[in-house]
Amino acid sequence: MKILIPILIFARSGGSRVLSELANEWVKSGNDVAFLCPDSSDAPYFPTIARILWVNDKGQIAAERNPLAKPSGRYHLQALYAGLKAVGAEYELILANQSLTAWPVALASCGNAKKAYYVQAYEAEYYVNMKTAKDLVLAAISALSYQLPLKKIVNAPVYFRYKNLRASDFVPPGMDLDVFKPLAAPRDIDSTETIIIGCIGRHEPEKGTIYVLRAFEQLAKLDPRFRLRVAYGNLPQGWQHEKCEVVVPKSDAELADYYRSVDILVSPGTVQHGAPHYPVLEALATGAAVVTTGYMGATQDTAWLVKNKDVQTIVERIQELVRDGAARRAKIAAGLLTAQAFSWKAVSAKMMAIFVRTLFGDNAKK
Repeated sequence: MKILIPILIFARSGGSRVLSELANEWVKSGNDVAFLCPDSSDAPYFPTIARILWVNDKGQIAAERNPLAKPSGRYHLQALYAGLKAVGAEYELILANQSLTAWPVALASCGNAKKAYYVQAYEAEYYVNMKTAKDLVLAAISALSYQLPLKKIVNAPVYFRYKNLRASDFVPPGMDLDVFKPLAAPRDIDSTETIIIGCIGRHEPEKGTIYVLRAFEQLAKLDPRFRLRVAYGNLPQGWQHEKCEVVVPKSDAELADYYRSVDILVSPGTVQHGAPHYPVLEALATGAAVVTTGYMGATQDTAWLVKNKDVQTIVERIQELVRDGAARRAKIAAGLLTAQAFSWKAVSAKMMAIFVRTLFGDNAKK
């Protein structure tokens, strides 16, 4: 199958990694896959073996990107629209993947190409939480994108009927389980002198970093064994603690090492519970004890669930998992088993099967 994936930029976000890995698996299974990207974007942060079509705002396609700086908003959208009009008809499937890419995909004439929209989050909610005038406009544009005449595939059942979003098929994100795997001989906090709590530091309030910091402050006063290890930093201005360490992973391999270095990973996001969240999935896959407000993969059997924006509950669940070694080991084992369903090969095959079943039917080209 010939698949075109239009993107605004090659970003460093989890959503961009998903697209690169899906494209890689589709290429490996014999499909012709290309990214269509404005030529002002950086080169891919997450490696891809798919072809890259760099396009300018006139719709001119090049094999090499133009490093000259250009406007980031209107230019990107205009370039995608022009590029889709120029080459879209050469493809069998065009996959929109972010609310702003959905508009040029829906509006551009692309011959007989089928069009789908992979919704990786309810983006309107994130824009609204930022509350600037620009973000409120983007929230409206995002919300309206879910009404466009595109086949919608979401990444979790929670989005089947989420606000104004409607869908009937889902494909979760995947992981490289050869990278995100547990230590051969995992640490057990029953016999360690320190207990390391981890979190992914994020500035966005909905990611909940502040609740981890406040919980740790309490725990450090109650038990001298506790330490905090924050990936990527992004701590509130002025916050510091003598038992807090910041590490900055520079690759997936280093990120997996980070997860394996912590005993407990706390992920207290405040919105879209039930959706995929990479810190939860990756921590489960690497054998950390997971404390979370509730994201895909985290259940009563695999994690310690906490109330939203509730520091005291985080404290109590961490104390509970430290005390009960048998329950801790059982949940960690269940989490490792759950993570096996999220291989890139499995999730890419699931999405391809949805394309064939819902868009191509008996006419699908193998």
